[in-house]
Amino acid sequence: MSTIFTDSIEQAASVIASGGVIVCPSEGVYGISCSVFNEAAVKRIIAVKHRSSTKGLIIVDSSLEYLREYLDESRVDARAMALMDGMWPGPHTFVVPVVDEFKNAAVRDDHTAGVRISAFRPFAELCSKAKTPIVSTSANISGENATSDLESIDPRITDNVDLVLTLPCGGLLASTSIYNTLTHTLIRQGPMWDEKLKKIS
Repeated sequence: MSTIFTDSIEQAASVIASGGVIVCPSEGVYGISCSVFNEAAVKRIIAVKHRSSTKGLIIVDSSLEYLREYLDESRVDARAMALMDGMWPGPHTFVVPVVDEFKNAAVRDDHTAGVRISAFRPFAELCSKAKTPIVSTSANISGENATSDLESIDPRITDNVDLVLTLPCGGLLASTSIYNTLTHTLIRQGPMWDEKLKKIS
């Protein structure tokens, strides 16, 4: 079956809800997504990208409603919790510990996961309409360049997903921030981090 190209978030959410894999816009570049709770779909994304299964994938949602029970918040201190509360929703990923029962290909080898509560409308609506958090990883073969230009996505990606959501990316010109809540380390500083930090300090 050929890949569907559409600008319909509802159609994309339906594909995700039924266990499919899609290409969709993110804050900065196009990404590949599926429900985090569909292990076969997550493994399919890893295979399509030729990505190492030890690295984990970022998990995106519009709120923590569906994810909270899988996060080991007992290991996240008050300082980190306050930082997440202040930075979300936004283009900021926090590495957080997950409970032992959450065995998933999106989880890293050290049993943490990168989580982002996004303010980007297509992400938020996809999660809300599909009623699931989604994984997100750039729509490129591992080691090759990511892109915000739909026409530049490698056919090896678009030919191996179920749907491409053709809406534009959010215009973010640099990678999103990544903060490790266990070590209190800013692994990567992206746009809006300092600006938002000043507002919550």
